[in-house]
Amino acid sequence: MRFPLSRRALLLVGASGASLSLLSGCGVRLDTPPDVPTLDETNQLRNRVARILAATTAGDDDPETAGEDLQKLRDAIGPVWSPPTEIATESPPAEEPRTYIAAAEAVSAAVFTALPTLGSTLIPVLVDVATGLALTAGAEHSEIIRSADALIQDSRRSGRDDATGEPESAMASGSSAAESPRAEDSTAAPMWNAILDQARATSYGYERLAVNFDAKSRERSRAVARLESLGSLAGEMLENLGEKNADPGAPAWTLDPSPTDPEAAKELAGSIEDNLAAALLPWLQSDPRAAARLWESARTRTVFASPQVLRYSYSGGSGEAEARK
Repeated sequence: MRFPLSRRALLLVGASGASLSLLSGCGVRLDTPPDVPTLDETNQLRNRVARILAATTAGDDDPETAGEDLQKLRDAIGPVWSPPTEIATESPPAEEPRTYIAAAEAVSAAVFTALPTLGSTLIPVLVDVATGLALTAGAEHSEIIRSADALIQDSRRSGRDDATGEPESAMASGSSAAESPRAEDSTAAPMWNAILDQARATSYGYERLAVNFDAKSRERSRAVARLESLGSLAGEMLENLGEKNADPGAPAWTLDPSPTDPEAAKELAGSIEDNLAAALLPWLQSDPRAAARLWESARTRTVFASPQVLRYSYSGGSGEAEARK
């Protein structure tokens, strides 16, 4: 039987293995072998990412923060799945040693290629880790960002081509694939409306901050381009909500800080993108197609500030993504 495996379950299996050792040492006969969980596709991917990061060492050509960032990524993705030898059915595969740059290439390719098949609550952490790796490493090697972007856009087109609204490969895999919430669901409409409202607020922020940069500057160009992608996001939310569920009201948005100069404008860009990432999290927890919107936000943010290695926090070792406060 295939079922998702949480990081807490890893510890329980480890404890069961220790108990087996004690029982075997006392001469107690165990006629029935223990039930070793089988990892589903998403957990297998999480485990591979954990193995890649465990075998990664910051090299001379890596970003200066590679060592520190690597530890944050390891803490977020969790430990390698290593069942006790007493109940292991096969030896765990090994990963070749990699530099941070090489790990970023491997992880982003693995996660973004698998986006249509991802399921369970692991979607946010897998997307977050792959995004952070691609953008921090891509600051030194821009080809990593271009490759990741191409894979994400391919995934988005695949999702649009699926007339049923569900990734076909995810349904065929038999895993606990995520399902996109429907507007009729009691929790769906508030989620879509929260994203819609934040998309509008973010657009307003960019309209205000863009004028603080020179007309031909990279910041002005990206701010203007971001208005188009935010309009697309708002349109997608309106389509999800339909005629009866969309909230027509818009609050009076307060910009903090007020974009009165380039430095304040850069700070505001980071703030509104962080707020948008927080609004996107509930969607990402249920649908891997939200990954493209998180990628847009994270990539835009790098124009105004250093890349964030993680957009969300992972406190308590649970592996559950939480919006930054």
